[in-house]
Amino acid sequence: MSSTAATVVRRVREAMLRLVHPAEARISPDGRAVAVAAAGPERAGLVLAPVPAGLIPGNADVPAPVLRAPSGQAAATDRHSPRWLPDSRTLLHIAESAGPSGTEVLLTALDTVSGAVRTVVRAPGAVEELLVSDDGTQALLLCAADGAEQDGMHLGLPVRLGAVPAPERFAPGTGRRSLHLVGLADGSVREAGPAGLTVWNVAWRGGGTAVATVSEDTLPAGYYGARFAALDLDTRTARTVYTPQGQLGAPALSADGRSAAVCEGISIVAGRPVVADLATGQAAVVPGVEDATWLRFDDGLPGALWFAGWDGTGSRVGHTGRATRTRWSGPATLGGAGYQPALSLSGDGQLAATVLDAPGRPPEAVVARTEGPDAWNWTPVTALNAAAGPELAGVHTEQTLWSAPDGRTVQGLVLTSGESTGPRPLAVLVHGGPAWLWSAGYAPGDVLGLAPALAAAGYLVLLPNPRGSNGRGLEHARAVVGDVGGADLDDVLSGVRHLTDAKLADPDRTAVLGHSYGGFLAAQAAARTDVFRAAVVVSAPTDWLSFTHTSNIGGGYDRAYEIGGPDAPQELIRRSPVFARGGSGTPTLIVHGSADRVTPVGQAHELYRSLLRASHAPVELYVYPDEGHEFADGGHLLDAAARVEQWLATHLAPRPSAAPQTAVPGDASPEPIPGTAFSAGPDGDTPSTPSGPATPLPASTGPAGGER
Repeated sequence: MSSTAATVVRRVREAMLRLVHPAEARISPDGRAVAVAAAGPERAGLVLAPVPAGLIPGNADVPAPVLRAPSGQAAATDRHSPRWLPDSRTLLHIAESAGPSGTEVLLTALDTVSGAVRTVVRAPGAVEELLVSDDGTQALLLCAADGAEQDGMHLGLPVRLGAVPAPERFAPGTGRRSLHLVGLADGSVREAGPAGLTVWNVAWRGGGTAVATVSEDTLPAGYYGARFAALDLDTRTARTVYTPQGQLGAPALSADGRSAAVCEGISIVAGRPVVADLATGQAAVVPGVEDATWLRFDDGLPGALWFAGWDGTGSRVGHTGRATRTRWSGPATLGGAGYQPALSLSGDGQLAATVLDAPGRPPEAVVARTEGPDAWNWTPVTALNAAAGPELAGVHTEQTLWSAPDGRTVQGLVLTSGESTGPRPLAVLVHGGPAWLWSAGYAPGDVLGLAPALAAAGYLVLLPNPRGSNGRGLEHARAVVGDVGGADLDDVLSGVRHLTDAKLADPDRTAVLGHSYGGFLAAQAAARTDVFRAAVVVSAPTDWLSFTHTSNIGGGYDRAYEIGGPDAPQELIRRSPVFARGGSGTPTLIVHGSADRVTPVGQAHELYRSLLRASHAPVELYVYPDEGHEFADGGHLLDAAARVEQWLATHLAPRPSAAPQTAVPGDASPEPIPGTAFSAGPDGDTPSTPSGPATPLPASTGPAGGER
């Protein structure tokens, strides 16, 4: 690519950094207003928007309310987690501000008529969830203590409310997440969570009963073994009501406190709803619902659930009433507080609010009726990105399907710009997880946010959702268990063949880029195959043996995916890119954050050293200070994007031929692991066409890494 491409990549990434991202939208009980938590380039704040009168059933002639945001909104205070009280005027939220002694976290109440803000109580930790009782008299806070470890969805950085302690202490039981009950009238606060347990997520409607996913381990690794429990907030005890086969998320509780629901999936949870009777302990999976990420009991129809979740590369909303059915689905991403589809319903359930993000349509808060002839026609109520520039306007997104070697249908998205003039250089971007997905959106952000930027610069960009991804049901998501880097890598490689066979992609100008687990697949592809001329590995696990002992999800994540364990260290080694061989060498750029605790920076150094010693192809490593599992600093993102573009431009440049690769005398690399060999091109050269799927790894004969 020319120097023009570098300019385009920078401009698009700069435009993406200017976007305002509405994180969640909450509609008031009376359905007349929406509170939006939105994160902009500088800070996170609250945006209040009236619902168009024509959408409010029976109130078409009622004037829209005049809403006032917090006074001093321009101050350096982050505000998030908006929750309406039953009066539809008072909005609880969390306000965070940095002071000389550290970060102050406050539970505050906003009068949306006057704009006045009242501090209710200082929170005893970083608030990860805020719940309000149905009667509006109490709030429940899920708080993480200073130093609590966070997963990759939260940058993989510890909670920091004050200065980093010197020395930093690591000991069992530190960094716990706990529940605190707040009286909204008097500001009273008391700890209410179960003693000795970590609470990962919680549902509560008021009173002394809550339901939550809990575990003894305070590290994020403990989430992978969490169970579903009924909590007595008065006695601070927990009673297990459901022990899952996978992981749990999105709990819900009925208004009468008799029934609870939770989604059961794997890893980053999207899955099947399970409903439990809290009195009898009986639990059953709700049939016909897959990839749900949000649940709420329908108070007007006992036993029925509203749900939202993924649907292929799009989203859907459904209801389990008298018959389970989809109410809305489309090629868009419905956003919630956990980066997954979620809704907010008015008190009568006749209006729904969410955040909608779709190709060609920047993210905004939207509202729709849930019944009637105009049901589920989403109407924007914010214009946060109305001034978005033209940089992304020319990027086109479409879904594509192809067949894996074993016949499984694989889904993905293809991003392009401009008119096609023949095969283009191909950039394959692999998402993390693996239980995550590329969903249809305005500016997909995984893998350093490079997908739209590279498409705008003239690349054909493939965003594959191989087995292990969400959106295609739990069986598809679990198909990678016990086979990481196996058939899922074949799915990615067959996507490359799909595009090269269609003459859309140039097989000799193809690169693979991946973040987190996607970086693991990129590293595996670079080591085991000669399909790609360049690879970029971002924040990736590269040595599962050291990962299980150093990552804050180690011992949980790897057990969930049955990669290996203390009794099967050879399986951990066999699946690790630092030991993978088979290809003749792929130029590899490694990018990592120095503070990442999900995939510690040692993972990047191990891959760099192993590739450097092999000496089969160029390798470089860039470590960015203070960055976690995802990069948050705009300057670092722009710098990394520029280095990636330069790496691709250098190694995908047209060339008449390549010199044969030769082994380096004294190479100390281990012998290839049986079953991982991949046929190189003639004389070790890169083949002019994709050389087929990687040879499957043989089934493990040792014991798995323990129960999940």
